[in-house]
Amino acid sequence: MQPVPPISNAASDCYLQIRRGKQTVFMDVPETLKVLDLKRFLAHILKLNHELIRFTARGQVLDSDTKSLREYGITTKEARPQAPYQLEFVLQLDDGTFETEEIVPYTSESSSRSDEQQQMGMATDSK
Repeated sequence: MQPVPPISNAASDCYLQIRRGKQTVFMDVPETLKVLDLKRFLAHILKLNHELIRFTARGQVLDSDTKSLREYGITTKEARPQAPYQLEFVLQLDDGTFETEEIVPYTSESSSRSDEQQQMGMATDSK
């Protein structure tokens, strides 16, 4: 694994919510960070090869590792602590294609319980 570059604690941090399937990783990074460095950070956290990661943001593939987040329109105005900017990522498969993007939505605890009860054949209250 390659060393992870240090993250500066600049005032211009973007707050990101990076998702894949049921996984969610929160990061705060400078908007000047290159896509390649973001891949390396995520790969280090998840113990993956950074070369297998592809990011998308609002349907756009972040396909240039040398561009900064700012160059993709991801700035501190859109990526605030109270409303992080969501990126999705997929992994490259052995055949060179990428897996299908699938983000599992969050569920509330009460809806999880009613789902479990329905699976067990129990009646649920409808209030």
